[in-house]
Amino acid sequence: MKEQGAIIISLNEEIDSDYLVNEVSVHLHDLKDHLNVYLEALQAHASVHSVEEILASGKYHPGIEENLKKAVVLRTGTPEYNKRLVERNKLQTRVMKLIADYQLDAMVYPHQKQLVCKVGGSQNERNGVLGSVTGFPSICVQAGFSTPSKTAPMGVPIGMELLGRPFSESTLIEIVYGFEQATHHRKPPLSVPPLG
Repeated sequence: MKEQGAIIISLNEEIDSDYLVNEVSVHLHDLKDHLNVYLEALQAHASVHSVEEILASGKYHPGIEENLKKAVVLRTGTPEYNKRLVERNKLQTRVMKLIADYQLDAMVYPHQKQLVCKVGGSQNERNGVLGSVTGFPSICVQAGFSTPSKTAPMGVPIGMELLGRPFSESTLIEIVYGFEQATHHRKPPLSVPPLG
């Protein structure tokens, strides 16, 4: 990025992704109330009309069962939900202050703290939660690969995430496009024929 003219500023600001997932994120609190509005509006011939009916049907990926079971007992408007909204506002202010103080176009960080898990496994330690919790635009781009192994002959893709201030999507796309054109890190999966 430096070779392409970017000015890189290192930040020592610690943002605890586990705290964001466990104490700030409202995605499970929102799930039942918001999804049920959609499901209830479906025509009568739809097989389910609520999150409870989805759970009862068993027709969901096993990897989301735990989240569905948590979400079915949570809802919006509770004291816990409102507390999380206050924490989200604090985080948004903190991130906006960092962007303003350092005059940043984007914050850049590894998307994961660990290599992506195998299919069916549970992905922990995601830095990507920063974008989902703040609601600020973010974009992830391939930044390279891990060392190849028997189960991953090309290595495992490693993502770099960029987070910007609200409505900065065009800037993020411009940065990522320049990065992709300069590095050519992306490799198509071995199981997929080349495009074009």
